[in-house]
Amino acid sequence: MGELLVGRPALKLDVAVSVPLDLTSVISLVFRATDPRRFDRWLVETRQALGATWEHDLDTLLGFSGRLLYYIEELLMSFDPFRPERLAASFDDYLAHLRSLPAWAYRSMAIQAMLRVHQDRGVLEAPPDTDDAAAWRAFFEPGITRADLDEVVALVRAPEQLKERTIRLLERFWVERYAAEFARVLPVMKRAVRQAKATTYSSVAVAFEELSGHRLPEEVQLALPRVERVTFCPSYHLGNFVQFILYPPELILYFNCQRTSAATQPAEGSVISPDLLPGLRALADGTRLRIIELLRGGERYAQEIVGQLGISQSAVSRHLAMLEAAGIVTVRPANGMKYYAINVQRLRQIAEELEQIG
Repeated sequence: MGELLVGRPALKLDVAVSVPLDLTSVISLVFRATDPRRFDRWLVETRQALGATWEHDLDTLLGFSGRLLYYIEELLMSFDPFRPERLAASFDDYLAHLRSLPAWAYRSMAIQAMLRVHQDRGVLEAPPDTDDAAAWRAFFEPGITRADLDEVVALVRAPEQLKERTIRLLERFWVERYAAEFARVLPVMKRAVRQAKATTYSSVAVAFEELSGHRLPEEVQLALPRVERVTFCPSYHLGNFVQFILYPPELILYFNCQRTSAATQPAEGSVISPDLLPGLRALADGTRLRIIELLRGGERYAQEIVGQLGISQSAVSRHLAMLEAAGIVTVRPANGMKYYAINVQRLRQIAEELEQIG
């Protein structure tokens, strides 16, 4: 896919598959796979085969850091998985890294995961500066989805045990459940990477919709101005679910690599490009149309747009992010400010395709 010009001069967009990236996706899916009607059969059977003790470990270590399972993300990002030499990392490489981390790092990652949970709630929260169990209970309680709160607090207060149980869970999951399956599905994932890299998309939103069949989640779309690199990762067992890791400046978007190539391309003979719908969604709002009207006179910086519209800066930022994601406006940062301009070519493309429909 190369580089994608969305929201800044060079938002890097790539497609990759690696053991750490895929393992993070799969173990998160197994954690969630409690309903056989909604999840991939392999995920459900894998969870059922864990046994009570192992299932308890999975629910404890993935079930204390909010609905997005931030703790397992912190483990992945501590590995810096996009360093060129680490994209080809084996599980042993990843495990060696995790073992090299001191116990206090696991406590720090658990705390950071919870700070992200509080941030999502719009709450400014600091971790307790005491070892008092009640204070730690209050800090971790909003993140509990399936774990026992008292057990989580005990682990955070004894980080050596947190490290030991985390490493044991990942190692056992890989060796006993996923190594053979990963080897089986890897050719399919690599083929999906090659196909995606051979395609050019006009925006992150378009790429995600074409690869996954879903709209880009609003929380991701609004965060794009804080993102410098977007990496699409194939996932064999994802099914119809949306899965992402938003870790600015990194954004990881998973997609179901079992979707046929026909599903990611326009129908044969179609005059409609796959990115028409995201463009229409971005234009289907009065405020965003007013922004485009303002930009007809030339490039404007963000604060100037806020002043002209007379609405809050956060609201303007949200609208600009959607226009950026659809490729309708471009952004040029300079002197600490962002200057916005209309992407005339993109608007003409939308207009031409609408005319062809008629």
